Amino acid sequence: MDRLKRILVSVALLKCILAISQGIPPVNNYSPSDYQAENQNWGISQAENKYIYIANNNGLLEYNGAVWNLYSSPNETILRSVAVIGEKIYTGCYMEFGYWEKDAYGSLRYTSLSDKPEIKLLADEEF
Repeated sequence: MDRLKRILVSVALLKCILAISQGIPPVNNYSPSDYQAENQNWGISQAENKYIYIANNNGLLEYNGAVWNLYSSPNETILRSVAVIGEKIYTGCYMEFGYWEKDAYGSLRYTSLSDKPEIKLLADEEF
């Protein structure tokens, strides 16, 4: 009986060690000086290629895990929202919304959707 208890305790300890060893993924904190933008971020989205896109007071932040890139908002106002859908990064700000796509050189280029004639914006609208 004593041997059975030792085996059960050993198995239980082994299970605990295995459960703990899976651990938690590393968490990194970044300051505005790291990403060279303002300290207020409004939205975050991740692309299928694992790039992170952040709506920031200074524009759209792109992070690939090693390098930060900042793209100014189209009308140089605070970027309030971001959502990655497929290959496009949709963003919204004051009186403007549209999407970003990578060009042949890997830089993001903006296309406005709010400048279409059929879209009627309300005064002081933010997206």
